[in-house]
Amino acid sequence: MKFIKYITLVSLFGVSACVEQMVMIPENPTIDTERVVLLEELTGVDCPNCPKGALAAKEIQANFPGQIVVVAIHGEFLAEPLSTSNYDFRFPEAEDLENYLKPWDGKPAAAINRTEVEGSSEFSETNTDLWQGIVEDELAKTHVLNLIADVNYNPDTRTVQVNTAGNPLVNLEGDYNITVMLTENHIIDAQKNVSVIIDDYEHEHVLRMFLTPFDGTFFGSNLGAGELYNNGFSGTLPDEDGTWIAENMEVVVLVHRVDGSHKEVMQAFITDVTE
Repeated sequence: MKFIKYITLVSLFGVSACVEQMVMIPENPTIDTERVVLLEELTGVDCPNCPKGALAAKEIQANFPGQIVVVAIHGEFLAEPLSTSNYDFRFPEAEDLENYLKPWDGKPAAAINRTEVEGSSEFSETNTDLWQGIVEDELAKTHVLNLIADVNYNPDTRTVQVNTAGNPLVNLEGDYNITVMLTENHIIDAQKNVSVIIDDYEHEHVLRMFLTPFDGTFFGSNLGAGELYNNGFSGTLPDEDGTWIAENMEVVVLVHRVDGSHKEVMQAFITDVTE
């Protein structure tokens, strides 16, 4: 998925094999907004119900095209490779992010814009039937921050350079961090599905690495409306091993609060590594 962003870029940077389970998703309303919502899916290859979560996330993306960014986090819980797995999606920062999004009651779970689940202190919802309603609530909120990124990939050195620009539309009090992640699509590998293992399951949106600390790096405090906040980040992709295929990878950028227990995502952005 690649968002159309060229007009905004000019203005901002110029200034400076198994039957899947059915998931009940309510009919989506039309929500006209520039907000882009982050859905962080807590998952794992040893999680028997996680294909249901992946399907729910996929259908929500289809219902709100261009407005939902999905990141599949294979942390520690139920994420150990299976006996037929070729790859291990776990890495320390993914485990750190999974723990950062606690408390949660199991998997699959979704942290949607890192807002607290209504009626609890949790950031993640385990009932997949409720995910779309939370997404709709987030999309209905006021759009407060424009966020874009320009990506340059060097295939010879496999380096990824990401230049970001954020432009608040209103004054935003408090402290904010920016996080940059790389995800990968179209990875074929084993996945538990209820009581069976699907060896040729297609894993999507798999979190592979960070270009920032897992909980972000400083973006700004008491952000002013109309101000421009620029940042630059870089990283190097490992050699291909059947994964780490640059053409299948995406850059995810998010700006989020870091005041005490507040972790809300103000805006998310996604684009291809090889745009």
